[in-house]
Amino acid sequence: MLLVDALLHELDVFGVKQLFGIPGDFVLPLFEQLQQRNTLPLYYLSHEPAVVFAADAAARISNNPAVVILTYGAGALNAVNAVAQAYVEHVPLVVIAGFPSQTEIDRGLQIHHQAKTVDSQRDIYREITAAQFRLDNAQSAGADIHAALLTAKQQSRPVLLEIPRDAVQMQTSLAHAELLEASSQDELELAATDLATRLAQVKQPVILAGVDVRRFDAVAELEALAEKLNIPFVSTLMGRASFNLQHPLYAGIFLDKTDIRPAQLLRNADLILQIGVIKTDSNFAAHSELFPPHKVVCIEQNHLKLGPATYHQLGLKPLLAAVKKHSSVRYAHCNLPAAPNLTADKALNATSVVQRLDEVLTAGNQTVPLISDIGDCLFASLHANPSLMLAPAFYASMGYAVPAAFGVQAVTGLRPVVLVGDGAFLMTGLELGHFTRYDFAPVIIVFNNQRWDMIEAFAPALHCTRLANWHYAELARSMGGNGMQVTTLADFEQALRLALHSTTRFSLIEVMLPAGSRTARLDNFANGFKAAQAAQAQC
Repeated sequence: MLLVDALLHELDVFGVKQLFGIPGDFVLPLFEQLQQRNTLPLYYLSHEPAVVFAADAAARISNNPAVVILTYGAGALNAVNAVAQAYVEHVPLVVIAGFPSQTEIDRGLQIHHQAKTVDSQRDIYREITAAQFRLDNAQSAGADIHAALLTAKQQSRPVLLEIPRDAVQMQTSLAHAELLEASSQDELELAATDLATRLAQVKQPVILAGVDVRRFDAVAELEALAEKLNIPFVSTLMGRASFNLQHPLYAGIFLDKTDIRPAQLLRNADLILQIGVIKTDSNFAAHSELFPPHKVVCIEQNHLKLGPATYHQLGLKPLLAAVKKHSSVRYAHCNLPAAPNLTADKALNATSVVQRLDEVLTAGNQTVPLISDIGDCLFASLHANPSLMLAPAFYASMGYAVPAAFGVQAVTGLRPVVLVGDGAFLMTGLELGHFTRYDFAPVIIVFNNQRWDMIEAFAPALHCTRLANWHYAELARSMGGNGMQVTTLADFEQALRLALHSTTRFSLIEVMLPAGSRTARLDNFANGFKAAQAAQAQC
């Protein structure tokens, strides 16, 4: 069969329901064949980082590989930052990149879009993908496509598939079906027994759960383990919305010491099970004293170190289920620290806007994905309790949220709500024009204080943080959406309700904030981070 048919077959096997891409000369033959078959919807955006953000969000929200198609060099290399973010935040992304034909290479001329060598694209992607495949061999092409998707699924990381320009004429065969690699039952039982033994030796454990619990489909197993043993659990910022926020043992998000309830649990615990946590400076650099090595056990996908023993090839899902089976202890009733009473702010600021947003969405009783960009809006988003939440909370590349909304609506059909500052909106906000093209109707909330808040929080002496006012509501109207500008909290609520009822086109609410109205959470985070860096420098 033709290469494109083998590709479509494997995409179907792995549950891929849509494609994202930007056309360019080296992938035009592939785009034409995909269009002829019309098997999967193919969504286009304008700029490579944005289209990768869209595919990244589709993968995160569906917990399944997503595919983005880019041209050789100029396209794929322009996407490097967005793919790097997907790599470090464990997102299963398949990057299909064009490549020159052998005939073009044999001419001995430097090829347009080529960097240092014809192989530079693959060499660069080797740093930000779990595996790289070039489909230039008819006998192995079908198996390579399968291996790429299997790797993305198993490791929850991006992979690279290079397709030469003329490979669309290639005849190949399907790979033999492969089962996911099973964990060794003996190793699984031994690891579970060791963990159960360690649990039996302590009196006050706590679970710190990260986003990998969701990435590897182990949320139900973690909650069941917590229930059987009566262990409270908290989540990292990246892991938020992975768990049932109403679970009686869930004690909130730990970002820093201002999260009094989670911080107190971690401080008082005699054992901290870090499960599926991506250990980052965002959560741990300023708070290392909460995590002394003697009371921390890190349980990761396919890696567990417990005393002198190290276990590999143990999936989180089967391991947590096995630990539950082997554990008989049940800890004394844990009186969770009381959740802080938050007073609703009446003034217009990022916090009060998110609080009012949460009230309206909760009363509506609908599933609404919430997507936050980086900056003050991310810290303000902590005042919402969404059941679905996306944010690049570790790598923190600005400009994620608007194209991410595109990917979320493409894969789920749900209308997301986006929180984005004016600085991040300047990077990818023009992609909103494509929402009209596809009849997507998210609600975009732009916090406009004419500032790069995050930069100002970390470096208040810099003079470059002031931004011009570009009248974003007017811009939205010019692109076919609803554009509304608000200056009071009452006006915001009215605009939000109008936006939620306008289901046929996107709505942008421009919230005009006073300069210097950053959330206390951002300032606290920045101050703690800077203090940790200063202390480290003195060591």
